[in-house]
Amino acid sequence: MDFQIVQAFFMLGFVAMGAGTVWFVLERNDLKPELRSVATYAAVITFVAAILYYVMKDVVQFPGGSITADDVEATAPLRYIDWLITTPLLLVEFVLIVALAGAVKKGLLTKIVIADIIMIVTGYLGEMGEPGSFSNVIFFVISSAAWIYIIFVILKINVSGAPDHVQSAVRIMRLFVIIGWAIYPIGTALQEFLELGGADIAVAASVAACIYVVADVVNKVGFGIIAVNAAKKSSVARQLEPTA
Repeated sequence: MDFQIVQAFFMLGFVAMGAGTVWFVLERNDLKPELRSVATYAAVITFVAAILYYVMKDVVQFPGGSITADDVEATAPLRYIDWLITTPLLLVEFVLIVALAGAVKKGLLTKIVIADIIMIVTGYLGEMGEPGSFSNVIFFVISSAAWIYIIFVILKINVSGAPDHVQSAVRIMRLFVIIGWAIYPIGTALQEFLELGGADIAVAASVAACIYVVADVVNKVGFGIIAVNAAKKSSVARQLEPTA
């Protein structure tokens, strides 16, 4: 199998995360001091991802190195290290925007971050096991249940009294968690089904890897853009407030 496409995808992930980091750092100065943490978290998330994608593109020997399916699958631990660091930070970023609406309740962040860590750890254990095994199914169910719990918690947050731009940002960020994060278990399940169906392991691993790269770029860079734009609009609104 020609792995040039999957190699290029890993390079694409690195470039996209690097560009996102630069953009978030530049946008930070346009925010009021008390809101700059939103851009800081967005930049840290993409910076961590950029570092790990830089390592992963070397693992798959971009550009044009001769690799096997094992090299593509060797990126899995690095992906999960990325997710273990960045997905809790994405939830912190979400809570920062919810805070603009004054809708943060005690224990909110703790609950969803713990659920997130369970989701990532059990997802890793499931992916590393034997395709189709009972333990894989159990870990997949636990990981999915933790994700559904996060969705349940964030859907209960009431931001109806917030400015329109904050309400819009929270709605879109919820969709990232519901739809954007759904891409990951779909990618994992697709790889399992392909392998159990007798497909070439190289094809199954490469398809899943490309899906993960697209999901990462959309969920990390896109999520950050929505959060930073909401903070920017809030900064402008605060500048327009009459002083006492």
